Amino acid sequence: MHIDYDILITYGGVARKFAKGDFLFYEDTMPYYYYQLVSGDVRMFSTNAEGKELIQGVFKAGESFGEPPLLLGKVYPSTAQANTDGVLVKIRKEHYLSIIHDYPEYLERMMYTFAERIYKKASAVQVWVQQTPEEKIAQFLNNNKANFSDCPNEPLPYTRQQIADFTGLRVETVIRTLTRMSKDGKVKIINHKLYYH
Repeated sequence: MHIDYDILITYGGVARKFAKGDFLFYEDTMPYYYYQLVSGDVRMFSTNAEGKELIQGVFKAGESFGEPPLLLGKVYPSTAQANTDGVLVKIRKEHYLSIIHDYPEYLERMMYTFAERIYKKASAVQVWVQQTPEEKIAQFLNNNKANFSDCPNEPLPYTRQQIADFTGLRVETVIRTLTRMSKDGKVKIINHKLYYH
């Protein structure tokens, strides 16, 4: 969801720079702020006992993240870490709720934003229930085709490691599977860049 920058600042929001690799919040900590990206990318991920990461989502400029636990008053189920340098605006929960109260159109936007995220999560489950690595990767690529369909001649914006983190596979398995898929004509690999259409 995107709230006008001037409204966020008027209600007490503060712009903060962050660097690639910075942690914005951690799994199992309490939320106190609404976060909206001005620039940069942030990924949210969960970690299992062995330290394996599963990416829950990637958020870009103009998007917000972490609202459900904030609104519910529950701990974050994921960690948020910067993929790039950037700027965000953070605003305390009570001020965020004042904006929603004073500008009801944002409540409707929030509803559609949450519906979109729930739909994406349900689609992501299809990746995890697939049997073979190739099925998992193909399902992931199909689910995320909208993110890169406008650029048919551009390589995919995901690294092999990110595909592994999204699908729950090991990066070595992803590399082997993509090589096999390339030989079968299901994806293209040109100069180590991955293409899928």
